[in-house]
Amino acid sequence: MTGDEPAADLAPEQDAVVISAVRLERRWITRAGAQGVVVHGRTLRELQASAQQALALRLGTPTAPPVQVRPQSAELDALAEARLRYEAALRDAVQALRAEATSWADIAQACNVRIADAQAALCEGPG
Repeated sequence: MTGDEPAADLAPEQDAVVISAVRLERRWITRAGAQGVVVHGRTLRELQASAQQALALRLGTPTAPPVQVRPQSAELDALAEARLRYEAALRDAVQALRAEATSWADIAQACNVRIADAQAALCEGPG
């Protein structure tokens, strides 16, 4: 399977089916490989509802495991990487300022974040 092909996996921590979706023309499309269903929708919410219904039909049950849709594209991958770099940089800045006994209010102002976000950044370890 190449990186461009939609896939489905079972997320054991939530017992949810995770389905990757790609944008094709004006619709989101996915193929739930192991589940044997193909769905599409104009919106991600519509796609998720279609996938849930198709999975229930495929399994022959009134309900199916919850479905999570993960949109994929090169741009979304770049955004995710940028977020990880930002979170690491924020964590490093907060750690350095806390090591100098800087107040939370000053750290938040210096980093241009809320105090709660600065505190949370300190608690999060490297991804």
